[in-house]
Amino acid sequence: MSENASGRPLTLADLGEREIIRRLISEHPPRGYIPPGDDSGAIEIDDRLILLTTDTKADATHFPQGLTGFDKGWTIAAANLSDIAAMGGTPIAFLIAYGLPRDTPYEVLRDIQSGVQACLSEYSTPLIGADTKENSSLTLTGTAVGTIGKTKVLLRSGSKPGDVVCVSGPLGGAALGLRSIQRGLGIILAEGKLRRPMPRIAEGNVLSASGVCTSCMDISDGLSSSLYELMRASGNGFVIDPEKVPLHESLEDVYADDGERLQVALHSGDEYELLFTVRTESVEDLRPKFDEEAEHELTVIGEVTSESTVTLRRAAGSEVIPDGGFEHFR
Repeated sequence: MSENASGRPLTLADLGEREIIRRLISEHPPRGYIPPGDDSGAIEIDDRLILLTTDTKADATHFPQGLTGFDKGWTIAAANLSDIAAMGGTPIAFLIAYGLPRDTPYEVLRDIQSGVQACLSEYSTPLIGADTKENSSLTLTGTAVGTIGKTKVLLRSGSKPGDVVCVSGPLGGAALGLRSIQRGLGIILAEGKLRRPMPRIAEGNVLSASGVCTSCMDISDGLSSSLYELMRASGNGFVIDPEKVPLHESLEDVYADDGERLQVALHSGDEYELLFTVRTESVEDLRPKFDEEAEHELTVIGEVTSESTVTLRRAAGSEVIPDGGFEHFR
């Protein structure tokens, strides 16, 4: 039995989500076309891949008081569809499992289901199955199915030194939205980012079709954590230009200091924008295609380096960005 420094058995809190996943994969590696640890797994069928991903959200850890049933349904669907987007795929089906306390009002379940359906309809994705079970607290588990050509799939690995680092939209709104809901601040623009995250399916499709995207993932646990995930996948590091990180417009009304706004943007979870790398010489050719399909413009925020570090470029020298996003069990 594994023990911690004090001699007691290791707990999940000792390890944290990422170390738990690393250990489980090393002990029981999944079998599939895509190596374990990416946003989706895949099954190979002829020249295409069937992408599969699953995610769970629960009242105790994901849904602050103030979110409606509709909000919760939307976000569980969006989180799963975002994983398909990060692979460059197109969603083709969705399944949902409900864990519900027995005293849950039926109208709450109806609202959750309506939120799921509304998000799926936005992306022309059918709900093909559901399961309902009694549970001590509300827990939602979604499974999304997507498809993509084998040669077009986007992975977390693949970046090379000299590539540029990009994001698909402004950051920080979801964190401010959470603060607004928890404190009753009424910042509607920021709360909307948290309540209605928009999976970047069209953007992922453009990147996949371009052939110049060298790595990609969605920002679910924060930009900082996502950069570290890409670093672990590729072995390359990143240097980020702080003035280039796009900030959600709601931050300007709350944070007077540029540094505070940047910190929120670096570590805000539940953003579901895409973080990706592109060959430097191809960025300008990609921009018009991206702008035509995307909600926001492609924003270059830094570059890939050969060193295994994640830093901000400062006038006085580089500054390490801590891995400060959300991690379960921490």
